[in-house]
Amino acid sequence: MLDGDTQAPSPLIPAATVLLLRDTDNGLEVLMLRRNRALKAFGGAWVFPGGRVDDADGPGLSEIERAKIAATRETMEETSLNISGARLATLSNWIPPVEEKRRFSTWFFVAQAPASDVIIDDGEIHDYQWISPREALARVPADDFMVMPPTYISLYALQDFETARDAINGVIGTKTEIFETKFTRGPKGFVTVWPGDCAYDDLDINKTGRRRRLYADPDGWRYETD
Repeated sequence: MLDGDTQAPSPLIPAATVLLLRDTDNGLEVLMLRRNRALKAFGGAWVFPGGRVDDADGPGLSEIERAKIAATRETMEETSLNISGARLATLSNWIPPVEEKRRFSTWFFVAQAPASDVIIDDGEIHDYQWISPREALARVPADDFMVMPPTYISLYALQDFETARDAINGVIGTKTEIFETKFTRGPKGFVTVWPGDCAYDDLDINKTGRRRRLYADPDGWRYETD
């Protein structure tokens, strides 16, 4: 946390998460997990499998390779799904605001889910569902479907793909997006702003210019990007 200009931001803690995809007769679906409501961090939120990078996760490798190992390990721990042989496509990297006390540099990956049953741990994770990205986006916001901005934007990125293979190849074929986050208040709710948005430096969301922001309004979330 910043104290004027005298205290540096908290160091970034490497973390990883993975969007597991499957094909169904109704189209592409992604696995989402509901965190235990008793947890202090994002209790009750719907998320993707993932967690922090442990010291044993590929020491000596690059941050992104270690994140892939962590994503694989966390997926097994939280869902019993083994994705050790899966191709993990790098979707994005998320960095919290400098004011946060604990700051995770979280890599988001996309992978094909194995044809196995999901078994949740009933500790940190209390529920799961397979859902199409479009359906998930349409449910936000809702009391029974709380998500965070990185989850929403990741679903947004996948909504136009018809199959898991298309999604993975599409992610591989595009530049990995970096989201260094800032928050401000809008007329109805919070606005999350990222580099490239005209308001990123001064948080003046009313001026005209490029957009890369998410409006988290109570009557509906809206992502604007040029």
